[in-house]
Amino acid sequence: MSYRMVLTYYPWITQSISGKPLADAVQNFAMLLKPGIAEELDVEDRDITLDVPPAMEVADQVEDICVPHRSEPHELKPAGWGKIGLMNPLGYACAHSELWQVESVVVVRRRIGAEPAGPTYKSQIYVNVESEIESVDGLRNRSIAFGSPQSTSNFLTPAYFLQKRGMHPLVSFSRVEFMGGHDKAAIAVYEGRVDAGAGHDGVITDLAGRPGYGDAELKLKRIAWCDEKMISDPVVVHASSVLIRDAIKRALLNLAKPNDQGSRGNRAVMKFWGTAEGFQPIGADDYNMLLDCVAALGIQPKDLIQPWY
Repeated sequence: MSYRMVLTYYPWITQSISGKPLADAVQNFAMLLKPGIAEELDVEDRDITLDVPPAMEVADQVEDICVPHRSEPHELKPAGWGKIGLMNPLGYACAHSELWQVESVVVVRRRIGAEPAGPTYKSQIYVNVESEIESVDGLRNRSIAFGSPQSTSNFLTPAYFLQKRGMHPLVSFSRVEFMGGHDKAAIAVYEGRVDAGAGHDGVITDLAGRPGYGDAELKLKRIAWCDEKMISDPVVVHASSVLIRDAIKRALLNLAKPNDQGSRGNRAVMKFWGTAEGFQPIGADDYNMLLDCVAALGIQPKDLIQPWY
């Protein structure tokens, strides 16, 4: 018996690496995962093929994971197939709404400051201190920078936060710019090209650690935490059977366990997701609330997921 599997990822899964270093990191993760899947299926390692294609933009990844596996001619047809996606939360929510068999099985855990590690994180709105903006109310008719419209913490959650306070994120400001990432938005605010920015809980600290921006924590200040904690990035599976889906899930949980930061699996995850806190199970419907946020903004999910650049 043979099994054909594919693992996909998106190019901005991390802000720290891209291109070949990112591809190598994901390939290393797949290399460690494959024997675990074989063990859970009770087959030999050689009976499983686990391919890692080049990074896919979110729209392409959503489309790919929703399409059934195209196997070889009948005489070479594998016993089963599985598509595994390292996806961003909004991309997954859209994929699952399109095809319920596309399911999140585990979530990567993160640590926020001194808080215990867990499956959630937060986003914030921050300003350049020279803007003299002291609160969210002072943002109206000023300029603001987001990252990608497909990002939960770099756009969707702060946009929903602003909407609830009477400021639609696309029409209540003098200028709105999508910079393409947390770091790019933070740099734009740091340099005074825009007054405010949005990003994950560690965006200012991360910028301060980059050469040339050591004073970022003096030049940038947070004016609000967004209300909602966000569920972190999922690992998603679309498989030809529940047996294969569950085998992949168990292999993932065994590879990167909580409270085992030094394991090979957690070190591998650290290289592309920036956390060694392990995986934990997650429900397939736990990201549906993101689509409620999209609806509240009066935006169609397909408009966010399509290529924006």
